[in-house]
Amino acid sequence: MTHTLHREGSVESLKDDFLLLITPAITYNDKGAAEKIRKLIDIVFDVGPTNYGCYEKGMNILSGIDVQVIKDTTKNNSRIRCVFNSREKFKEVLTRVIEADLGLSVTVSGLQSLVKEVLSEMNVDPHSINLAMGTHGAVENLPDSNFRKITTMCGHAMVAPGLVEEMITKIKKGRLTIDQAAVVLAKPCICGIFNHERAAIMLKEIMPLYHIEA
Repeated sequence: MTHTLHREGSVESLKDDFLLLITPAITYNDKGAAEKIRKLIDIVFDVGPTNYGCYEKGMNILSGIDVQVIKDTTKNNSRIRCVFNSREKFKEVLTRVIEADLGLSVTVSGLQSLVKEVLSEMNVDPHSINLAMGTHGAVENLPDSNFRKITTMCGHAMVAPGLVEEMITKIKKGRLTIDQAAVVLAKPCICGIFNHERAAIMLKEIMPLYHIEA
């Protein structure tokens, strides 16, 4: 699931950013998968995700969707996509998912060193590892590098650089708090992998760099 791999920012800013995706394989083990996914949804929400997406409704939990609605709309081809804000929660949810042993594919993303550390503590060997190798090509055409620290948390590019600029403007003019702006930024990412808590930290860091006309 490479859309979770390309988050930009410092190691320090990414240390509390862990992603979990659970997927049935269509035509292989998707028959009857809905009930398994519902059981895993219970585990995920019992641990407490920072964000969670529901493709069936085109929303994430920051848009106000209830977990019961997510479960009610779960199908055999549904997927779990979510983000956790601490190493402890990440380890707990992985431990419980493995203990449930429901036979679905589990993919995790985060800083390689921290993910490996957690898996080692759990005596888990990953099936395979994908690495983000950076951005190449006409990089001069990319959006502002500070904005990308926020926009790359949505791997499908649903969070536009212009929205980041708008949020900075509204914060500086007192129309939104930093936390409110971070939630607005998270809502277009229906995968639910956008970490609004990290976005709030990024907004606070980059805001002094931009002058907004009154």
